Amino acid sequence: MAHLVEKIGFPRLLKFLGILVVVLLAVAFILGLLSLRRTQEIIANDFQEQQLILARTAARKIEDDLAFLRRELRILAFSPAIQYLETPAWANRMQVSFDELARLGVTAILRLSQDGQRAYMLDAQGSRVVKEDFTATPQYCWAQEPVNKGRIYHGPVEVDQQGAFRVPVMIMATPIYLESVDEAHPRAPGGLGGVLVFKIDLSAFLASSCGTIRSGRTGYCWVIDQQGLFLYHPERDFIGDDAFTARGRRNPAISFDKINEIQKARMLQGEDGTARYISGWHRGVIQRMEKFVAFTHAHVDTEGPRYYPHVDPVGTRIWAVAVVAPTEEVAGTISSLYIRQFLIQGLLIFSLLGVAVVIFYHERRWTMSLQEEVERATARLKKSEERYRSVVERSPDFIFMVDSQGLIRAANTATARAFNMPAIGLQGRSLYEFFAPDDAKTILDQVHYVFTTGRNVEHKGQMHIQGRPYWLSSHFVPLYGEDGRTVERVLIFARDITDRHLMEEQMARTEKLASIGTLASGVAHEINNPLGIILGFTEMLLDMTPRDSRQYEMLKTIERQGLNCKRIVENLMSFARTPAKPEESCDLNQELENLLKLVQNTLMVKKVELETHFTPNLPRVRGDAGELQQVFLNLITNAIAAMPEGGRLTLRTRLHPTGRVEAVVADTGTGIPREYVDRIFDPFFTTKQQGEGTGLGLSVAHAIVEKYGGTIRFETKTAQDPGGGPTGTTFYVTLPPA
Repeated sequence: MAHLVEKIGFPRLLKFLGILVVVLLAVAFILGLLSLRRTQEIIANDFQEQQLILARTAARKIEDDLAFLRRELRILAFSPAIQYLETPAWANRMQVSFDELARLGVTAILRLSQDGQRAYMLDAQGSRVVKEDFTATPQYCWAQEPVNKGRIYHGPVEVDQQGAFRVPVMIMATPIYLESVDEAHPRAPGGLGGVLVFKIDLSAFLASSCGTIRSGRTGYCWVIDQQGLFLYHPERDFIGDDAFTARGRRNPAISFDKINEIQKARMLQGEDGTARYISGWHRGVIQRMEKFVAFTHAHVDTEGPRYYPHVDPVGTRIWAVAVVAPTEEVAGTISSLYIRQFLIQGLLIFSLLGVAVVIFYHERRWTMSLQEEVERATARLKKSEERYRSVVERSPDFIFMVDSQGLIRAANTATARAFNMPAIGLQGRSLYEFFAPDDAKTILDQVHYVFTTGRNVEHKGQMHIQGRPYWLSSHFVPLYGEDGRTVERVLIFARDITDRHLMEEQMARTEKLASIGTLASGVAHEINNPLGIILGFTEMLLDMTPRDSRQYEMLKTIERQGLNCKRIVENLMSFARTPAKPEESCDLNQELENLLKLVQNTLMVKKVELETHFTPNLPRVRGDAGELQQVFLNLITNAIAAMPEGGRLTLRTRLHPTGRVEAVVADTGTGIPREYVDRIFDPFFTTKQQGEGTGLGLSVAHAIVEKYGGTIRFETKTAQDPGGGPTGTTFYVTLPPA
């Protein structure tokens, strides 16, 4: 150094060193700036790709949840309790579905009557019948068109004002056709019976898909519809508001033209991509800031545009799904590190004039610190990626990625388990190695369609994997390359719905067999052979008995009732293949008096006191005399059985205020326990000991009364019921006049 100073002089040396320091600082600044920009660009792109994956995951979850609601709507519409409005079965059936669907934002289930004047409704307040004119509602008008049979109506998004908040809601509906069968309806009418409606709180529905989304430390997800309405946003005040004006009202000092242009020109046009824009706040922090945004879309309806005035001509209504986070979360850390590096480098270069070793030491130290910070930031991003990858790996659905040749490029654990091969071993294998040839071709056709059009595809059907049959609901999703336009891979989500499909088939078979079993059980209940013997011996006894004796009258009664039983069997056996005979009429008082002659000896033996109150001059009622005697014989027999220690049996006839004739059968027996009151009319249900009853008496009585347009109901009280008082059961049978 001394030799150099002597050779060039100290002033010149200082000038040389000064220029050298300036050049070194300039070079360091330029290189650092270039490195900073490149690092920020790489990490920003990676971060945006992660956000795009989150947005697509949320969009697919939204589509899956909508598909689930459509399936539940169809299943509920197929239930006999809903189709025929069986009381109280319709409310119980709605409650079962409502308990499951409430978590997806369903706030009410309505079953509109065929004439549109009533709604059988269930919501958080319980079940009830609403009398109101629904004929002008879009869903009712839409359901009247035969072409919409079996389809799902997706109504437009509307905003309800609930207190200080706006709630976006949507109607999902389907027409109900009377096509199911059960014991009460062994033959389905097949006509239009009304409309089944789900009312959905979209903010609650979307919260299940978007509420848990986190991008980075504070990023979040929001959703808008094609009209630019916020359907979901962490800022509660934004929900139900216009996405193009809400931000401006929150912070008028900032221009939101950039995000509005992104929403209008890209998001609402169904485009997937990423961008940046300027915002005025983020999670309570009010200031001007730049944000990353990644966006995609979810298809809302798949039923076509008919009667959808708010849907475009091809029926592809979408909701735009966006995930946003401040750029400062990514760029801020890196920028601060590089600024610190610049300062350190400058200090080190100046210190180089005095202590070269110190400069090298500090440079080395801070460079390593910078690398560690970058590694930590990268590790955080990698951890976020691994977290969402673990969600895919733990999913019970089959998730795998294929190329245009049908070769598997990646697969999750559920897929590997079904294919009976480790996931790493599936890479590069053809679909034909695992699926049946026809099934593999079907999948490849869907894959080629996605590669050609870039659109999502949904497919449902039976597939054979390794020789084992599955029913799969599959979604084919395009994965784009770096240019955002070319499809490089297709991601397949396949849900195993085999159990649900088998359950639906079993339910259909069970309901069909139930009606057949009920008819057959009635025939089995009334056996022809014993009747033939009874009638034969009765005829022999009649020939040996004087006509003017009481025994002769009793034998004639036995013969008459035996012939009634024989006719019942014949009617049941011919019910399915012969037209119903013309309706008959009878005098109810007279038939009850004839019946009492038959059972009076039994009443005396069982120590049952009989009390009758028959209103004279009642109109004749619709119904066959023998069948109506069978109804009241079953009721009286059950009443006697309920009074093993004796009691009082009361029979009463009267004119009902509706103009019908009502018969009352009351006993002072033990009553019907509460756990059995909903089942006493079910075939084969009985509380008697084996051999004492078949459980068909009340079921047959109920069927006979309803056949003639009447009703049968009961009131009962047991010793265990609160309030005390006498026990017993009272049946009320109302029949229309002839």
